[in-house]
Amino acid sequence: MNKSQLLLSCLALSLSLTCAPVLAAAPSDTVTVQVGQSIVPTPPGIHLANGQVMVPIRWAAEQLGARSIQWDEATQTVTITTNEAYYQKLKLDSFVYNGLQPRSAEREAQMWPLPEKAKSISLPQFPRRELQLNPEVPNSGRGMTITINNSPSLIYNAETINDHIYVPMDWIEALFKTEVQYDQAANKLTIKALNQAEIEQQIKTIEDALIPDSPQAAMKLWGRGEQTRSAALQYAALSPELRKQADARLRDTFWVTGFSSPWVGAITVEAEQQRSDTAVEYTVSFPEITSAGQPYTTAMEKFVVEKLTVDGKEGWYITEMLQGSPYGILAEED
Repeated sequence: MNKSQLLLSCLALSLSLTCAPVLAAAPSDTVTVQVGQSIVPTPPGIHLANGQVMVPIRWAAEQLGARSIQWDEATQTVTITTNEAYYQKLKLDSFVYNGLQPRSAEREAQMWPLPEKAKSISLPQFPRRELQLNPEVPNSGRGMTITINNSPSLIYNAETINDHIYVPMDWIEALFKTEVQYDQAANKLTIKALNQAEIEQQIKTIEDALIPDSPQAAMKLWGRGEQTRSAALQYAALSPELRKQADARLRDTFWVTGFSSPWVGAITVEAEQQRSDTAVEYTVSFPEITSAGQPYTTAMEKFVVEKLTVDGKEGWYITEMLQGSPYGILAEED
């Protein structure tokens, strides 16, 4: 058995495994570790490998508030359930990176425009660096899987030391949607824990700025959310009752909707029916555009927009989804 095969056969998560250590940690000096605003005890075995700090996955998950951590030896899978802050960060990212980001001029010409007031929203700035996740994939070995809230990631550069699994710091950032930095001069690793209250306030600020001031604005907010695959933008167009119905489904979509291909093309309003002074019914259609250049099919949606007062603020919201499509967060008659 070669070293790679031995490594994969002995992966463990500090559970009831008894195989011997495969790799030995060799840090030259103790790495200082900061999580959030606090310096914390450096976990045993933390070390440098290929320019990255190798971090024990169980320790990192616990530091970042995970609700549960499980290891399946048969499938070589770590399964982690995070706290609520993780889901809220996904929603915020759906706004920041999908819904509110302008596209190319060609793409924007096919999309509902962002509301003018949306352009003045001060979006939170998150440092985005290029992560080195699997720089060297071995010729043999299946790697291991780390699943976060039912979202699996295949990792080839994990290590096992004394029955503990270590992953590169870039994987901690990618898996937990947080910020991780290493200061080589100070030999200091910094992990920014997610602040749920801060994230929720940022989301509220965005949603308040997006309150549709007309039935057309609600329709277009929903449509742009489908065109950008932003569940958060679609969510902002819904009434409180429909938001409740969408909440459970969004746990499985990670605040991303539709497909990379086909995607939602230019939206056409097929019918606009005035139901009352405070309610309008819309029927819209759009081509399903494929990257392969195949003939387009057409999708249809029908929904009702009503004028409501929510939390003391007046706006127009979708209150009924009469005919849904796979590109939205609501199904037909949801």
